[in-house]
Amino acid sequence: MLLSQSPLRASIIFSIAAMTSLTLFTATTAEARSTAVAYTAELQAPVEAGREIIKGTVIRCDGTECIGGKSSSSPRTVCAKIADKFGPVASFAYKGEAFDADALAKCND
Repeated sequence: MLLSQSPLRASIIFSIAAMTSLTLFTATTAEARSTAVAYTAELQAPVEAGREIIKGTVIRCDGTECIGGKSSSSPRTVCAKIADKFGPVASFAYKGEAFDADALAKCND
């Protein structure tokens, strides 16, 4: 039997491939979970815990608090979509910068 046909060699190659795949998968899912919060919203009324994909980002709401990662849409659009899906918004901020009363009123229209 040749060394290239050895069952031991085949199992070593399989093990290395499996470990590499597992490492890449773990790194990818950890990166996805660590997405920075870009949007924060306080709803006027509490809602049950839920999530919606709004303009390409996942928005998670629980009680009166909502958070979401960065989206390619404008913050004003995301705020309006949150108000449509979860109800009127009491406050909204994008990357820590809060909407003023006028922007918040447009968000809730």
